[in-house]
Amino acid sequence: MRILNSAQMREADRRTIEEIGIPSIVLMENAGRQVVAAMEAIFDDLASLHVAVLCGRGNNGGDGFVVARTLAHHGVSVSTFLVGAADDVTGDARVNLDVLLRLGHPVVEIRDAAAWELHGSEVRRADVLVDALFGTGLRAPLSGLFETIVADINASDLVVVAIDLPSGLSADTPEPIGPCIDATLTVTLGAPKLPLVLPPGEAHCGDIVIADIGLPDAVIESVDGPHIELLTRPAMRA
Repeated sequence: MRILNSAQMREADRRTIEEIGIPSIVLMENAGRQVVAAMEAIFDDLASLHVAVLCGRGNNGGDGFVVARTLAHHGVSVSTFLVGAADDVTGDARVNLDVLLRLGHPVVEIRDAAAWELHGSEVRRADVLVDALFGTGLRAPLSGLFETIVADINASDLVVVAIDLPSGLSADTPEPIGPCIDATLTVTLGAPKLPLVLPPGEAHCGDIVIADIGLPDAVIESVDGPHIELLTRPAMRA
């Protein structure tokens, strides 16, 4: 199973969308639904738990909006938080934010430290937190409000499910580039990334589920760049 860095992941997404013809909104829908499927497989009592979904303004946050909608549709109690302003959310993430709102599910905006001071306790009272702040696109260490949020989450006893990568890790190196969320479970999308499978980054990722979101194997195998392979049980049996 091939391990991809951030540039390779972007290229695999691009080829899937532009050359294969699978719309990006479909990939986002697949991602969110696969995260929920992983949660339902791991948490036997998910229907009795309260889940907080903490979203960023980009595509990782868009995946989070799909997760929130799907959990609610499955009868799970869920609260959704956006770190930033809804007006700044664009593209496919905006589509899924609008769908969530039209279905009557409120999204609490956390625009600054004062708002986090107000709503952070609500997040920490949840049974499970879905980390949908940052995915593979992060290139700089988290700072400011995001650094505070990560510290507060790590200081709590929350069970954390990270989408793609725990926020704060970079897909390009196993070394943490700054503060990052300590996840209980990471559902990574399409292919594994370096910090999920190599120390010291793997210590922050918890259990790993590799979710099939619709990227063809041929696309993943054909992208240029380093070819790093994760040995799996089926491969070793052969």
